[in-house]
Amino acid sequence: MSDLAELQRKKSELLAGDKPPRAREAAKRLGVSEAEYVALSCGDTSVMLDRDAFVSILQALHRASEVMALTRNDAVVLEHHGVYRNPVIKHSHVIFTDPDMDLRLKVTAWKYGFAVYENGRRSFQFFDAYGQAAHKIYMTDASDQTVYDDLVAEYRTEDGFEQMTVRTKPSSEPSAMPKVETKAIQKDWQALENAHHVNALLKAYGLTRPQAYRHLGDSAMALQKDALKPLLEQAAEESWPLLMFVPNGSATQIHNGTVHKLMEMGPWFNVLDSKFNMHANLELVTEAWLVYKQTDAKPVASLELFDADDKAVMMVYLHPEARSAQMTGHWESFLKSLKLEEVAV
Repeated sequence: MSDLAELQRKKSELLAGDKPPRAREAAKRLGVSEAEYVALSCGDTSVMLDRDAFVSILQALHRASEVMALTRNDAVVLEHHGVYRNPVIKHSHVIFTDPDMDLRLKVTAWKYGFAVYENGRRSFQFFDAYGQAAHKIYMTDASDQTVYDDLVAEYRTEDGFEQMTVRTKPSSEPSAMPKVETKAIQKDWQALENAHHVNALLKAYGLTRPQAYRHLGDSAMALQKDALKPLLEQAAEESWPLLMFVPNGSATQIHNGTVHKLMEMGPWFNVLDSKFNMHANLELVTEAWLVYKQTDAKPVASLELFDADDKAVMMVYLHPEARSAQMTGHWESFLKSLKLEEVAV
């Protein structure tokens, strides 16, 4: 039996079980990437899409009306129901800025795309060169399924698992802390005029964000690593409008607005609202920081969450429309109340 046939057999066995695992977990059990796991069903429940058509698909998606967008990293998942309206192509990204569908999609980092039909659900699923999920789009009862079928018919290929060359992801363990002149990095941080310049500063110093934050004095404060939970509980109670960013390296999904129905299930802390779901595995969050970043007007305070590899898994801001002096003070005071007492430098 070929390796492909053996993997397909093992996948069928997993799906035939009493509680079939989700694709991400099933792929781990088979020792393949999630993209390869999906490709095992090409010709059955999945179809590989033309890589050159990813932008065209995103540009046409508005015709399908309301769909569900999903972006995740290892620790956090965001799901929004909305319409992919008015895409803007900027450098390597396709950008959507509607409040109900706010996305920064680095399509140049996407290598594989599939149309998937499983458990009665149609979806487009996109993956990076390492076979990791970048972004997924699910049709809903409110979607025009004909648009989906037409896009699949137009952009499908006959490729599958055997045509894939998934790369092995290099180790992402944070490097040892380089020697840093604290006063110098604090001065350079204060001189930043835009939050988008942070990455260039970190690169110049050879630091991850948490490593840099340990040297920023009043501009960064370590918080309890489960700070997201009390923050969202307070936000739900007081109807605070938020900006919640979830990145994974090739896509960022953003929640604009309030949160309401909260539920804790094991390690997962969830928001289960009608058009928005969030799932955060708090056990995978190893650090939380209150960070002040410079904007055109004044520093803005955010909550930033990181995993064991110093990768950002979520950033939470008070929505700009709510940043009155009184509300901003309330926001900052609450974040400071979640302070972690001791931090190793």
